[in-house]
Amino acid sequence: MQRKWLEQYPIGVPADIELEDYGSIADFLTRTAAAYPARTALCCADVELDFATMAELSEAFAAYLQVIERLPRGSRVALMMPNVAQYSLALFGVLSAGMVVVNLNPHYTEREVRFHLEDSGATILIAWEGAEAVARAAASELNCRLILATADELAKLPSLRSAPPRTHGNAEAAQTTFIAALEAGRHRSRPQSPVSPDAIAFLQYTGGTTGNPKAAVLTHRNAMANVLQLSAWLRPALDGADVCVVTVLPMYHIMALTGNCLLSAARGWKNVLIPDPRDLSTLVEQWRKHRFSFFVGVNTLFNALMDFEPFGRLDFEGLAYTCGAGAAVQPIVAEKWRKLTGCALSGGYGLTEASPTVCMTPVGVTGREQTVGVPVSSTEVKLLDDEGHEVKAGTPGEIVVKGPQVMGGYWNRAEETQSSFTPDGFVRTGDIAVMDAQGYVTIVDRKKDLVLVSGFNVYPNEIEKVVASHPDVSECACIGVQDAKTGEALKVFVVARNSRLTADALQTWCRENLTSYKVPRQFEFRQALPKSTVGKILRRALR
Repeated sequence: MQRKWLEQYPIGVPADIELEDYGSIADFLTRTAAAYPARTALCCADVELDFATMAELSEAFAAYLQVIERLPRGSRVALMMPNVAQYSLALFGVLSAGMVVVNLNPHYTEREVRFHLEDSGATILIAWEGAEAVARAAASELNCRLILATADELAKLPSLRSAPPRTHGNAEAAQTTFIAALEAGRHRSRPQSPVSPDAIAFLQYTGGTTGNPKAAVLTHRNAMANVLQLSAWLRPALDGADVCVVTVLPMYHIMALTGNCLLSAARGWKNVLIPDPRDLSTLVEQWRKHRFSFFVGVNTLFNALMDFEPFGRLDFEGLAYTCGAGAAVQPIVAEKWRKLTGCALSGGYGLTEASPTVCMTPVGVTGREQTVGVPVSSTEVKLLDDEGHEVKAGTPGEIVVKGPQVMGGYWNRAEETQSSFTPDGFVRTGDIAVMDAQGYVTIVDRKKDLVLVSGFNVYPNEIEKVVASHPDVSECACIGVQDAKTGEALKVFVVARNSRLTADALQTWCRENLTSYKVPRQFEFRQALPKSTVGKILRRALR
């Protein structure tokens, strides 16, 4: 297909990426550790690990899985941790051993953990100590081995590499703590046959809004392709040895998994981990100490930071690229961010099924804050109407995507896999967008969130942008509610900056900025709005 957006690429960004240089995801860490062994790889709670230590401890965990646990290739290992060093070490260990990572939210209930373990067939669960009770109950019911990672272990990790070998492999201890598993695996030899690029790397669960979640099957090739796409895209802004990344979004989520954890290992960047994204004080403290170059967040996080007075006193020199993803970045938030930090807040778009990145704003481009940029290298994007026909430029349609980063299907879900692809192999996203003549994509809304008011299509994103632009509004969310006259009507939930803000004032504001059928009928004020673990406002919870 004709990729009209290629003309928008900065000099040096290729139309297509090459995968031949890497055999598996583990090669990212192995090669970086060989080239830059003493360079800082991870910082967590002021504990730092260099790339040589990260590689050696990951190898120790791979040996533990293969030699002590005797797990065959393809075994599923579940990781249930916040942003801590143990997560990265376990992840690269599992992948090095040719096994499959199953990412779990550490805040899941016992029922949710049990479902994911049973559906994936995971035989080992590595859980953070704060989730021990839930993890232990779910794992014991399914005869899944539990390994606990603890905060006390963090300080011991840097010195573990130089510690003398144990005289015996304590397999019993390795059943209880992550550091004991590392000790048991150290100095053990294991089979070193290459991992195929087409081997499964992740079972990444998604789509749990209308029923049980399903796992996107992401291979090493899928994830490597997206890392290389991101690497090529960001090179004009982020190059050299002193790049520092802050990881606020959880690494068990696909955005931070690929765009922070894997990309940092591939490029040799320092990755500063923030375990709790709601802890703005720690984020500011770490920003002051490390001077971040690259920041990925969501609209609600950017908004919260700019409302947090200590954040405004930081020195933002060195911040080279900020990307908003996961949910639409509102123009007023992007404008305030640029004025405060001097760095544009660039849009991006992706989905779990695409590992996740599909579109990004080119480095150096301004004035496109309402878009999510253009498709990245080696990526094809079309917009289709309800009959499956490609729409004209400027006309809304469902985004469909093809590229090396796109999954092959869902784990044990043959029917859903088939229905999720077009006949010519594009994955359906369920997102409605418009694409202009230059290839820039603007997200309109989720297809399922469309509201039908008196026969007119209304997209909640548009309403939220208008309401959020009111100076007294902090956050808002729009949904459709039943209405006797119009079939559906619009209701907006609002978190106000000013307690004197009224529904009448907001309705007047909307009448000045929206046509009549788009003006919300109802406003409800709240202290806070329900959010996902990455900070996306959950309309489904409000519905």
